[in-house]
Amino acid sequence: RTAKFIAHKEWIVVGSDDGFLRVYNYKNEESVVELKAHTDFIRSVAVHPSLPYILSASDDKLIRLWDWENGWECTKTFEGHEHYVMQVVL
Repeated sequence: RTAKFIAHKEWIVVGSDDGFLRVYNYKNEESVVELKAHTDFIRSVAVHPSLPYILSASDDKLIRLWDWENGWECTKTFEGHEHYVMQVVL
């Protein structure tokens, strides 16, 4: 459903309808990580330009912040949206 490149890591980050956030190395096509990030469709992902953070937004009404330098930990969940979160931008 959504994807972003992280050129300096040679990664592509993909958000899927199954709620998984998947990261692939686009040079060798290997999986970097697969996370059950949300309970519904992931509509949007955004990549911080200089810090190791990815935001994911979903139909589960949540935005989550992921830190790839900290074991892909979800460091923050933003709650309170009354409808699907359709897009995040950094």
